[in-house]
Amino acid sequence: MDKRQQNSQGAWGHGGSLVLGLRCKPAGERRWSACSSMSFAVIIATVLALFSLVGQPATAAANNRARDAGFSADWSPEDCGIFKLGEKDDEALCGYVSVPLHHGKTDSPRIRLAVVLIPAADQANRKSDPLFLAQGGPGGSTIGGFAQVLLADQAKRPVLNRDLVLWDQRGTYFSQPRLQCRETTKLPANAKPEQERAALAQCGKRLHAEAGDLSAFNSLENARDADAIRAALGYEKFNFYGVSYGTELGQFLMRERPQHLRAVILDAVVPLGFSLVTDVPVVKQRVMQQFSSACRESEACNLAYPGLGDRYLALLDKLDKSPVTLPAPSAPLLGKARPASPPASPAANSPAEADTMSGRDLDAALYQSIYSREAVPLVPYIIERAEQGDYSFAINFVQLMQASRSDMADGMYMAVVCSEYGDTPDVALKFPGVIKRLADEAAEDGKQILEVCRDWGIRLLDKSLLEPVRSDIPTLLISGSFDPITPPAHAQRVASHLSRAQSVTFARGAHGQAFLLPCANRLISDFLDNPDARPQAACANEAAPVFFTPDQLVSLPVRRGISSASASIQEHLAALAGPAAVVAFALLLLFSAIPVYSVTEIVRVFRARTWQPPQGWSGRLLAAATWIPVLAGLTLLGFLLFSLRQLAGEVGRNQFLLLVGALPMGVKSMTWWLLPYAAALLLMTLAMVQIWRHQARSKLGRLYYTLLVVAGWAVCLALVRTGLFGW
Repeated sequence: MDKRQQNSQGAWGHGGSLVLGLRCKPAGERRWSACSSMSFAVIIATVLALFSLVGQPATAAANNRARDAGFSADWSPEDCGIFKLGEKDDEALCGYVSVPLHHGKTDSPRIRLAVVLIPAADQANRKSDPLFLAQGGPGGSTIGGFAQVLLADQAKRPVLNRDLVLWDQRGTYFSQPRLQCRETTKLPANAKPEQERAALAQCGKRLHAEAGDLSAFNSLENARDADAIRAALGYEKFNFYGVSYGTELGQFLMRERPQHLRAVILDAVVPLGFSLVTDVPVVKQRVMQQFSSACRESEACNLAYPGLGDRYLALLDKLDKSPVTLPAPSAPLLGKARPASPPASPAANSPAEADTMSGRDLDAALYQSIYSREAVPLVPYIIERAEQGDYSFAINFVQLMQASRSDMADGMYMAVVCSEYGDTPDVALKFPGVIKRLADEAAEDGKQILEVCRDWGIRLLDKSLLEPVRSDIPTLLISGSFDPITPPAHAQRVASHLSRAQSVTFARGAHGQAFLLPCANRLISDFLDNPDARPQAACANEAAPVFFTPDQLVSLPVRRGISSASASIQEHLAALAGPAAVVAFALLLLFSAIPVYSVTEIVRVFRARTWQPPQGWSGRLLAAATWIPVLAGLTLLGFLLFSLRQLAGEVGRNQFLLLVGALPMGVKSMTWWLLPYAAALLLMTLAMVQIWRHQARSKLGRLYYTLLVVAGWAVCLALVRTGLFGW
């Protein structure tokens, strides 16, 4: 598990399912096939012609819209496709804003910041002051994290009557230059510390040559960028929303550029002066104790997982002493701890290389996961499964994180941290009152970060800039009780210096509340409409989290009946492929009765053949036997559609269930909806017996009907084998 994930995006990144939602990776290098020079010329001419016909009107339209909106010459429109948003020109304005590398210096070189402007959905009631959105990290991509979701679903937008302005902060993914350390992705999973430091030193030299003064990539210049974007887009006043590190950025903005700032929302609040080098282990220990206490205070949880905290620490110690070997994956499952490096690249391990998991790996995966509120109720269950040798959660979670984090600018993370805390003395890397394993990890990580800071030569910010901000700008501070890195106490610390601050804490919240929680979005919208009104925050007073216990969950096929089987999502899907194929074949076979018996009936009429059925119920059953398979097929299809909808709903409510290879036991109740199909199948079986008894069809016809019955019962067996149905 990559420790930098924990300390960078993990520390200050947005923790909702927006992060868990998979984003497309950059396309691989395009390779032209060999062709003659004439063919190549024709291709180029055709492409240029298409661009002249298609691209120019779109660019001209964007330029016209920018001119009409009063944008300055610092704005350069672009097709939204370059930000991986597809054709969104009718829904958003995309482009770059040019800003100085060093604000206030007339001879400063300039850099380009990627910007996406989403016009207000409610144009009839549109307000003139937009809402700027800032992602965490430092180094996270606001556009990559939020833009696609907000464009696809208006319900995710915190406001509808204001424009939304998303920008990738200097040094981050879509902005130019981009500070990413590709050198570290070439390291093997078991790289030694000296190899990591050498790779990071090489990265620093390259970034300095490409980006110029790396010391300019700090929170002060970053905050000044926000106001520069406001001016470039022609807004007089604006509102600011920041999550995690974005809240630190917001506080810098409140101090540096208050005159145009109307209101501020800080979500998952980072107080100025909180050091990622020295302050993380204390808050990490706090959240571990919080989970232990919450489980102990819950009767059901305490009964299912007695002594959870002590058991977890014992498990970590055991794994540190004897790491477990995991099956060789098709892609790397776990990246080893690298405090200042990016996630392991798919190229880092060979496909046949098996991986191992230590206590530190498991702890990092679990800690990273609880940035999302969906993981909170599963923590005790995950720990117990790991005690039994099932590491499915860690395997799946790390794969998910590796697939969704290609836009993290780890170089920007290092530049910001070094500018604020690069002078931390080694003596500060002692943590009295913190359990030994946390203290040792924090000291090791801190030394690695400080070595990188010295290698990169990042200049320090004035320490006065890390003093608390005092302001009368209306500010809404939002926290989650189970936030693993920015607890509610941090918001209270910041609010104590703001004369017009209002705080709301979500009782079950984790790291970041906006976008995914309708309650949080409503609070933000109401606050912006009337910043001085008392927030109606009753919806944030949620009940304490209800932890899942083993009797409340049903295992997916791979783990069914095996107490210690680790399985990836791909393996679960593969296990479901067989039953799915049986069901699909049976459906096709059952519905084949429609054309088969239609043709048979026509042939019988033309041949003037008659057959006298026996008297009584058997005769009536034989007369109806033709269409009973169709009835069975319809009831089965209805059951499958209902089940898929229910399963999708369960997974939609908590996507982390798939990572642990389980679903709520309540899905078993779906079995009742299989009874109409079972009744039709019993009727069809009885009809088959009568067909053979009275030789009501040809031998081929009797065999065909028998095949229909066998296929029907095979469906029941296949569904039972999934473990999701039956009693």
